[in-house]
Amino acid sequence: MNHANLKQQAKADIRENYSPWLLFAVVTIILSSYQFVSQTNQTDVYGYVSRNIHLQARLFDLIQLILVVPFTRLAIHLTTNTYSSMKDSMFKNQLWLRDIGAMLLVSIYTFLWTLLFIIPGIVMSYAYYFVPYILAEDNNISISEAILLSRKMTEGYKFDLFILDFSFILWNLASLLTFGLVALYVIPYKKATRAHYYLKLSR
Repeated sequence: MNHANLKQQAKADIRENYSPWLLFAVVTIILSSYQFVSQTNQTDVYGYVSRNIHLQARLFDLIQLILVVPFTRLAIHLTTNTYSSMKDSMFKNQLWLRDIGAMLLVSIYTFLWTLLFIIPGIVMSYAYYFVPYILAEDNNISISEAILLSRKMTEGYKFDLFILDFSFILWNLASLLTFGLVALYVIPYKKATRAHYYLKLSR
């Protein structure tokens, strides 16, 4: 897969209609920032886990699970010039229980693989890479079918996907050094690039 071409297409998509991408970036930054803060403040002065922080962290985890597929559908619509509105892209005909269940199952599967060894966990995370994209495009597909299709699609492409993600490392570093300012561009840039990768592979 030609990563440079995918990135050029992603940049063009962002320039064409940045507003919905910006909303996606802001929500992602807020959720990620809260997770980071909650993880670094897990204990109080007595060494006990703060129940309040723990519950809030789990709530934000749930919100992230809920938004994975809607934001992925938004990315697909923006990269295929089928975007009409945030409401239609994210919430129209949304199968909430199926999509949340699928992303929860993927998280559990990945965690269980990681318990064996770190490397198998990473490999399998790429096997499930396209699950949210498949769900975003097909309301008739089941969770198990989406997972199996993602595994089939990523056969021979897992390392290439890893290289694609790794190629953003300097952008990720810049995001950290600017306290998230650069992330307002980087997060949409990565999402659009991945959407183009999926579309290229699935068509």
